[in-house]
Amino acid sequence: MQYRPEVDGLRAVAVVPVLLFHAGFDIVSGGFAGVDVFFVISGFLITSIIDREIRDGQFSLVSFYERRARRLAPALLFVCAVCTAFALLWMLPHELNTFGKGLYATSLFAANIQLWDQTGYFSPDTDQMPLLHMWSLAVEEQFYLVFPLLLIALRRFSGVSVLAVVLAISALSFGATQVLARLDPSANFYLLPSRFWELGLGAAVALSGLSKAEVAKPAREILAALGLLAIVATYVLVRESASYPGWATVPVVAGTAAFIAFGRSDTFAGKCLSLRPLVAVGLFSYSLYLWHQPVFAFARLRLSGGVTQAGYAGLIGLCFVLAYLTWRHVETPFRDRRRFGRRPVFAMTLTAGAVAVIAGLSMDHSDGFASRHLALARLNEPSVGMGKECDGVVDLKCSTNENPEIVIWGDSFARHLVDGARASDPDVRLAQLTKNNCGPFFDLAPVLPNLALDWPQQCLDHNEAVRRFLLAHKSVRYVVLSSPLTQYLGRETVFLRGKGLTRSSPELVTQNFQSTLAWLRSNGLQAVVVSPPPRDGRNTGLCVARARLLGLPPGDCDLPVAAVEAHDRKVRSVLASVAADFPVLNFTDYLCDAVNCRAEDEGVAIYEDDGHFSRKGSRHIGRALDFSRTFVAAAEHGCEQKRADNRSPPRGSCGFAPPRSAELNSGDDPDKRSYRSGTWSGF
Repeated sequence: MQYRPEVDGLRAVAVVPVLLFHAGFDIVSGGFAGVDVFFVISGFLITSIIDREIRDGQFSLVSFYERRARRLAPALLFVCAVCTAFALLWMLPHELNTFGKGLYATSLFAANIQLWDQTGYFSPDTDQMPLLHMWSLAVEEQFYLVFPLLLIALRRFSGVSVLAVVLAISALSFGATQVLARLDPSANFYLLPSRFWELGLGAAVALSGLSKAEVAKPAREILAALGLLAIVATYVLVRESASYPGWATVPVVAGTAAFIAFGRSDTFAGKCLSLRPLVAVGLFSYSLYLWHQPVFAFARLRLSGGVTQAGYAGLIGLCFVLAYLTWRHVETPFRDRRRFGRRPVFAMTLTAGAVAVIAGLSMDHSDGFASRHLALARLNEPSVGMGKECDGVVDLKCSTNENPEIVIWGDSFARHLVDGARASDPDVRLAQLTKNNCGPFFDLAPVLPNLALDWPQQCLDHNEAVRRFLLAHKSVRYVVLSSPLTQYLGRETVFLRGKGLTRSSPELVTQNFQSTLAWLRSNGLQAVVVSPPPRDGRNTGLCVARARLLGLPPGDCDLPVAAVEAHDRKVRSVLASVAADFPVLNFTDYLCDAVNCRAEDEGVAIYEDDGHFSRKGSRHIGRALDFSRTFVAAAEHGCEQKRADNRSPPRGSCGFAPPRSAELNSGDDPDKRSYRSGTWSGF
């Protein structure tokens, strides 16, 4: 096959946006589509080689897999070995457990399946997974296993028939994206059936002979330029969504295919991508792709204060250095058959792969060598309330009593209050009615990119079931509502509201939240809203655990008040408006001084992650602030205040007993009233 420098330049155009995207540079919101460019290139190159050798009667599966082993295995296994060393030094047990899964899955060509299996709301923080990007290599490796067999099976048919079969399978694959996007977005993103069409389109370009066909140069100029423009436009305009890959992927895939087919070195687009700097980056683009995620992930793990954009710029420079050295001293030598014959290549690949599998399984089955750091392994245990099986369940089986008095309703930020309420009063009559991501709104559900397209309706159905539960169980007097609200307040968030879609706005969220609370009041239920704990966007729970692992000062993980206020500015605005009519409790006065908010309280690491209380943290805070009594007191005191304001709820809907542990600050502006239990505060 004749060498095409512009294809190496296209590799550079694919890999650099991926790096920028993972480094958080907003200029390439669709930089992840660089992976799609790689898929099309791989489909084209592999098919070009296989098809030529089959038709010349020279194709051998053993030779094909030898070439793949030489091309992929040495650099991949070298990077995995380096990652393992740093993982053992810097990772906490549960992180090491996840890393181990990724390590053996990568070695077994199944990283995409492993990631699909574990993705979800409480999946590991992907920003800190060094082997996250191996999913795309697994997709290609699985393609290499099945596609040569398909071409061998079709070798007796004409080229037109083979092309028709490949296009038909690719069409079915694209159809799969439309189904999986609704049923399982993670499967749609990670698995080969919904990615085959991208590799298949590259294969179709090779089988069609378009890249060698006699096409008028003006037509090739236009088509190549349009193809390159479609790629760049995707990088700039497309954003992550549950329906990716899908229709939004068509421009970048079709654009790549068009450039490969028509962007030869005599076209303007081809000349641009044949520039020596781009070709040079393209030559070591594979190693560059391998290194970028580990470098970024370990930097995020190690730096508790986060990585700045200047820091990412430096890390990208480091990636280029590592990639060049790996290409020069690892990739290139193993491609030289004079230095390494077939048997040594297979022997080293199988041996190193087996070692990686064994190491990964050891980390997995030992829970990340938890026995080395048993206390750390338990430090960030999640607060699961009445149990993981209660997510999305509206039933008395998620209650401490058949006649619950308190209902905790909302998403995971409501659920993490349950352990604290039970710790504050072991006899509390409490029901947990929570669903991850689904806030306590009767008429709003966010359309979230990482969840199935039918999830918003599931959220609305869940909250409607909560409404029926509250009406059916007359023992319920108090409803505690909580959510971080961030999933409702995103700049581009869309809601399912009724049967239609509505653009998010703080005013709409506030109005709907107030309507929900008003409905509770009108039906004789006393409500209290609990704000999320202080957050600044960092994974505070992991920060504390890693500080203990590495012997760093615990104060390094405290949250600056300015950062907390900036992070939750919209949330605080909504809750401040709600607090004008309903009691709202927050943790600020207890956890924060004028400068920082504590990540630990009395030696207890209170956070699980970037905002949820850990199991121990919830119990500690629950006892310190007397959750169950304070919820009741704040709800009742709020109702009494409304009577004083001549805005009393209907007769019988509120108790008259004075609060037992909450105290309304006298002299406060009614619209800025504060509810206290020790050092709780309101808005």
